[in-house]
Amino acid sequence: MFGDDGRAWPAERVDRHHRRTRHLARTDPTGCLLAEDSSGRPLGAVLSTRREGTWGLSLLVVHPDAQGGGLGRTLLDAALEHGKACLRALLCSSGDPAAARLYRRAGFDLHPAMRLRGTVDADGLAPPDGPVAPGSAGAFDLLDSVDRRLRGGAHGPDHRELLRDFRLLVCDDLAGSGYCYVTPDGPDVKVELLAATSRRLASRLLTAALLTVEPGARVRVDDLTAEQQWAVDVGLDAGLRVENGGYVCVRGMRPPAPYIPSGAYL
Repeated sequence: MFGDDGRAWPAERVDRHHRRTRHLARTDPTGCLLAEDSSGRPLGAVLSTRREGTWGLSLLVVHPDAQGGGLGRTLLDAALEHGKACLRALLCSSGDPAAARLYRRAGFDLHPAMRLRGTVDADGLAPPDGPVAPGSAGAFDLLDSVDRRLRGGAHGPDHRELLRDFRLLVCDDLAGSGYCYVTPDGPDVKVELLAATSRRLASRLLTAALLTVEPGARVRVDDLTAEQQWAVDVGLDAGLRVENGGYVCVRGMRPPAPYIPSGAYL
């Protein structure tokens, strides 16, 4: 497997991807489908989840040999049928025109997204304006409460899986509540998911996450819609560059804010 920059994924990232796939298929098997040809060769797959009142698309892939024949739309339609009882739907798309066309024709609003890339200049970041603490499974009820407020449905079992692979930061005080999952260490760091009840708390969490990054590590913060200017401001202060980066697609809702979605767990 290869990233957007053409570099092969490290073994731990491949393992995390496989475990994520098994987790989604185990917790919502009806929304996870595999298409095969007559010989049993895989041609495409879709991973989708229902989390309370919100449907999310984690993965939609079609083998190059099968592209252009409508298989992608067939898989998406089947996943959407699985989520038809949900009032809200959310997915993160690449900038590929065919993908954008597919999701728009399925009734999604496409919100152009930005991403942050680079290495952190800690000298440009002011200290967080309040306490941020390491989180644990004991905070899951708090996290689900924030989820329901922002995206209409808790992540539920996804939090336990996220905690296996990412470091959890939590803030909870009179100003509100929020959380952030970030890669624990290594040369490649990603802010996987962030949700907060105010932009102030969201900025505090993102600042705290970036300040824990090892010097020289490559940082990724993806899928920032126009509503997430607070995140752009923090990223610019940290010396990260802003790039165009696909779409956040929603149906029956506005893009959650302040919020940085996870492409896998939405």
